[in-house]
Amino acid sequence: MQTPHIVLISGSLRAGSTSDRIADWCARECREQGATARTFTGGEIDFPFYRPGISGDHAGITEFLDELGRADGVILVSPTYHGTLSGLLKNALDFVNDLAGPRPFLDGRAIGCVAVGAGTQGAVTTLETLRTISHSLRAWPTPLGVVLPNAGSLSAEGTPGEPHHREKMIEMISQVLTVSRARALEQDRFPAPAAA
Repeated sequence: MQTPHIVLISGSLRAGSTSDRIADWCARECREQGATARTFTGGEIDFPFYRPGISGDHAGITEFLDELGRADGVILVSPTYHGTLSGLLKNALDFVNDLAGPRPFLDGRAIGCVAVGAGTQGAVTTLETLRTISHSLRAWPTPLGVVLPNAGSLSAEGTPGEPHHREKMIEMISQVLTVSRARALEQDRFPAPAAA
């Protein structure tokens, strides 16, 4: 069976942000559980505003869509801005409209969602929005989504400071990988037809 490939996306432009560090930590956990992982920091998804037809003219967008196209699972990490996800992350996800083919958008992939906030209320609504967007992209949000309030308790490497937050993050990652391994097995058994 091919190794599942996970794409992680951070929705903050600040270099070394909490979201970037959490995404990097999740990527390390994915690798420890036997997957390959590619993390996109906020700076890497600072794309022009989405409109149809421009993705082929931008090398960064092309790479982003290529990685998502071959991903077996995705993990989204967003800061909470006024009760919802960052515009940066939403704009990057709008480009998924340009993923076509027999399995358009993020069809059939597992998506783990992490909302980072200074408090709980805004992070909860951010998590709900991430899950709604995941459904709209034809993906499967994991049963467990994670809210990380008071994210300032992270270590320098991005490890959640609270043990129960670490446990929830690891459980969410395991759920992404369970579905991703099933998808990778399906790809082995029923490969996509070659392009004509």
